[in-house]
Amino acid sequence: MARRSNVIVILGLAVFIVGAAATYFLVRDNGESDTASSVQGGVPVLYASENIPAGTSGSSALQAGLIKTKSVTAAAKPASALTDSSQLANRTTAVGVPQGSVLTDDAFPVAQTRVGTVKIPDGKTAIALNMTNVPGVAGYAGAGDKIDIYALTKPENGISEGRLVQQNVEILSVNGANLTPSPGQPGAPDRVFLVAVDQVQAEQLAYLTHFEHLYFSLVPKDQAPVAPTPGVNAESAVQPR
Repeated sequence: MARRSNVIVILGLAVFIVGAAATYFLVRDNGESDTASSVQGGVPVLYASENIPAGTSGSSALQAGLIKTKSVTAAAKPASALTDSSQLANRTTAVGVPQGSVLTDDAFPVAQTRVGTVKIPDGKTAIALNMTNVPGVAGYAGAGDKIDIYALTKPENGISEGRLVQQNVEILSVNGANLTPSPGQPGAPDRVFLVAVDQVQAEQLAYLTHFEHLYFSLVPKDQAPVAPTPGVNAESAVQPR
């Protein structure tokens, strides 16, 4: 009888251990799937469970399992955070979203165009500029970067000129992507830049693209505009500066 009782106890312990282990792995797996570990008294937010490439629609990201939900403290929640998957309707990433990032209106803007891969800032228009490799920053610029634009005029009455004409212009897209692969490669193909400007700037760029030449330079995102520059012509180009 004692031996039988011991067997029953041992079997009971084994069942308990197996059940506890199964419960642990089930809870862990659930925590790593649809919902992250919750913060006590926190608020839900959507986040990128993996890197989300630029141009990915909200529905595609959800279907691919790139977006999940977790709870954060109210203080840690961004003001423009997305909190429900229904908010991703008609939204597309303007730039790549790193893994672990909380999704916001800026990261997943509402599509403004048929292709839905760019967000044109308020008060701006988007103009496409076809640039050869080196004048177009040789592939080092992508969506979200800022550039200065220089105009190089053809000789007229024997005088040509180069001048800074626009500053801190935002790039919305380069050939439909947020970054051109293999930057700095010689002999790289031409690139089409979609930039955000106002209508007056668009007029200037359309004219200069058709009749003259443009040259870009890449600038830090937080750099303030500089004072008007003197420009350069055939005579001043050889003067010390």
